[in-house]
Amino acid sequence: MFLTGAADVAMCVAVFVLGMAVGSFLNVVIYRLPRDGMSIVRPLRSFCPNCLVPIAWYDNIPILSWLLLRGRCRSCHKPIHFRYPLVELICALLALSLYSIYGISFRLFFLYYFTICLVAIAFIDLDLMVIPDQLNLPTMFLGLLLSIISPDVQLSGFLLWDKWSLMGWPPYLISLFGSIMGGLLGFFALFFLSWIYLKWRKRKGMGDGDPLLLATIGVFLGWRAIFPVIMIATILALAVIVFLIFSGRIPQARKGEGSLTPIPFGPFLSLAAILWLFYGEAVTNWYYNFMGLAS
Repeated sequence: MFLTGAADVAMCVAVFVLGMAVGSFLNVVIYRLPRDGMSIVRPLRSFCPNCLVPIAWYDNIPILSWLLLRGRCRSCHKPIHFRYPLVELICALLALSLYSIYGISFRLFFLYYFTICLVAIAFIDLDLMVIPDQLNLPTMFLGLLLSIISPDVQLSGFLLWDKWSLMGWPPYLISLFGSIMGGLLGFFALFFLSWIYLKWRKRKGMGDGDPLLLATIGVFLGWRAIFPVIMIATILALAVIVFLIFSGRIPQARKGEGSLTPIPFGPFLSLAAILWLFYGEAVTNWYYNFMGLAS
């Protein structure tokens, strides 16, 4: 039993360390991908965004190097943004959390790719107010593939799963249908809301990449997750906006006018999707039990 316990701890440590390494590469993706003319693989070595001097390997150890250098570049001594160790820590915690649920499996690798893409999209949208299709489209395809090779009842819902199973539908087909419906509902839900806002306010209230992002989320989480994710994201966004207004970060809108300060919605959709991924099933089961419905 001691050996088994020690092996479990060693595996968790390895997963955490590997997650930090993935986070280090994700920082490269976040910085380079949305900038025209930059490759995520060339140059191979990371460089300081201030002085552009390549970073030595011993200064590129995830989290630890940033702490030892007190958040500054060794060459120019200018601050290195706290975002870099934060992304590494987030990726490590996501890896550990998903491993604790799914172990070493197809779902672990696919869902980890999904979540780190959400992290990358969130930070890119925060920086540049853009959501790259290079992250959305491949992730959406992998979500459809996962629904086939690892069917999940959550994608279609328990009631449809039971009904169509009794009708002879194979599990992968029911799962794929739920994934496709999640993608379509996610895209058209935000597209429709954006269209209504445009007609009402005579200006765009949402970026073009947000509907596609919610489509990707729907492909991975299923159609039932769409409206809860929109609701959670909206609540988070409103809370942040209220905080920014009262802290003086953005000006208060005049009576009858909406704020003209753009607020990216991608980070809130990404965070809401991750929350639903980990806690959505528990919330759904609670709702079914509360309403006295069969799950």
